[in-house]
Amino acid sequence: MENHQANLLKMPHAQRRMTVASRIKQARLDSGLSQRNVAARLEISQSSYSRMESGDLEPSAVQIATLSGLFTMSVLWLLGYPNFIALKIPSSAESRLQSRP
Repeated sequence: MENHQANLLKMPHAQRRMTVASRIKQARLDSGLSQRNVAARLEISQSSYSRMESGDLEPSAVQIATLSGLFTMSVLWLLGYPNFIALKIPSSAESRLQSRP
């Protein structure tokens, strides 16, 4: 199991690009939004957004952040990281967050 998790973190670029594309598409479908709706939020054309979902166009960091907020999904999950990393906040970070005023 541990070796499988390490392999997920060392995913080749082309494979990660396709993973990002499929996660963006999955998140959009789960949210019930159309490509046109999402493209408008990203301030790009629907055809450019379609290319993003097919893996032909890589989203920028700002676009990933916008999609994360729009879909209420973790940036790390959208970037293809496994759930065990994307959804977990280390306890030390969590305690620092809770102690802030």
